[in-house]
Amino acid sequence: MEATLIKLTDENYFSQEANQQYMSVSQFKAFGGCEAAALASLSGEWKEEESTALLVGSYFHSHFEGTLDKFKKEHPQIFTAKGELKANYRQANEMINCLEMDENFKQIYVGEKEKIFTGKLFDADWKIKVDCLNVKDGYFVDLKTTRDFEKQWIEKEGRNTKVSFVEKWKYLIQIAVYKEILRQNTGINDLEGFIIAVTKQDPPDKIILYFKPEDYEIGMNQVRENIERVMQVKNGLEKPMRCERCAYCRATKKLDRAFHYTEL
Repeated sequence: MEATLIKLTDENYFSQEANQQYMSVSQFKAFGGCEAAALASLSGEWKEEESTALLVGSYFHSHFEGTLDKFKKEHPQIFTAKGELKANYRQANEMINCLEMDENFKQIYVGEKEKIFTGKLFDADWKIKVDCLNVKDGYFVDLKTTRDFEKQWIEKEGRNTKVSFVEKWKYLIQIAVYKEILRQNTGINDLEGFIIAVTKQDPPDKIILYFKPEDYEIGMNQVRENIERVMQVKNGLEKPMRCERCAYCRATKKLDRAFHYTEL
């Protein structure tokens, strides 16, 4: 008999209990990075330190969620000793203004905001929280922040190659999962997904990205090929692999073997 899943709300969506019961895109990608760190975070054994880049992104998103005042109260580290916003967050305000002053953005970013949905995907329970859903016009929007729109290096198929920030951060997975979970909840098969991205440059740049059917398939294939392993590790059926590069692995590393210098 399956355990009863908790009803998700804005208050518990990011809770440990919700993350243990549901798979999410961010959790799936975390397991794809370092299984050991992802599992430790899930159990509460490890808490990743919030980087400035992550906080800037959260600051930006909280504005469009309508929770910026709450975010400021909960993150006093974004202020100087004089009570002024630090430079990174003043720049985040510029990024916000960059969109708020754009008439086309105002026409596109219309619909239900920060709405929670759940669904089944490859026998796993998933949760998503959509930045903006416009059922009437058949689309959803996800807001992203990025350093710039230049190609970025990743290791792919054993060699370094340059890709867009969309591939770098595996956003095709998010677009594909969101489209399918929304289909299950709305009954609309052809919902279109868009990413509206803003750069952290001065002044900020901005762009609207659309996706072709094959892009959704690429994202879904990445889930299909890896979800079984992820769920086995998450459910304690397989031992998690360590990446030996992340903060968690460095913090928990033991001198249990010797390496030849050429292995570095």
